[in-house]
Amino acid sequence: MTKLATRTALLIFLCLTIASTIIVHAETSVVGVSQGNIFEYDIVSQWNSVLTDTTPATLIQLNQTEWIRITVTEVSGALITNQVTTHYRNGTETNSDSTCDIETGDLTGEGPPFIGANLAKNDLVNPAASEPWYVNETVTRNYEDGPRETNHLRIESTGTSETVGEFTNIYDYYFDKSTGVLVEYTSEFSYSGLESITRSKLISSNVWLVAEADGPQPTDSPTDPSTTVYVAAAAAAIIISIVAAVLILKKRKSK
Repeated sequence: MTKLATRTALLIFLCLTIASTIIVHAETSVVGVSQGNIFEYDIVSQWNSVLTDTTPATLIQLNQTEWIRITVTEVSGALITNQVTTHYRNGTETNSDSTCDIETGDLTGEGPPFIGANLAKNDLVNPAASEPWYVNETVTRNYEDGPRETNHLRIESTGTSETVGEFTNIYDYYFDKSTGVLVEYTSEFSYSGLESITRSKLISSNVWLVAEADGPQPTDSPTDPSTTVYVAAAAAAIIISIVAAVLILKKRKSK
């Protein structure tokens, strides 16, 4: 066998090995939640800018959000359907539907992402997604019910925009291991003249006892762009879009 033929055979074998690994992940990706499960989140975001004269109206509106309740209404295969209840500080509420496919990572509506149950370090988060993400580590988090294993996914990206120049995005997702439920989400977005840090954290559930998250409570609507605001998205008017009415959640589409 020639060297070229040998290399070709090795390459084919490698491709088949990688493909089979992906298939195994896809076959073992299972939903960890069920109909009737409820998860409530708070929202805290800091947005500081020296480049604009007024805070974006969308941020002021979202600043009125007090909490978000996610109720699982249906599970069909890899698809999770939820009702999203957004409760505002003035006592009003809105309801909408959302879906999440744990295999592709596709999201619709305003709900958070879910991932497969019982994933481990280096496992594919969404086996059929167009962009592969892997669990970075499994850590332990303490709740009123006791310690629970939690999968951490960290995504860092940098880029250049004609509007703002160089920018940096850092996303940290923490998912409960046994259920695949998002328990905390943090995004950091920065470039010259603007910095944003947004966090959403699980504060209540009927699946396990969750200690209420510590942190500052929303204040009155800000009128100055350098004021700290508590909202569900940051820098929406600059470069990143608001994916949800109450959470910044990165969407991906399968090929």
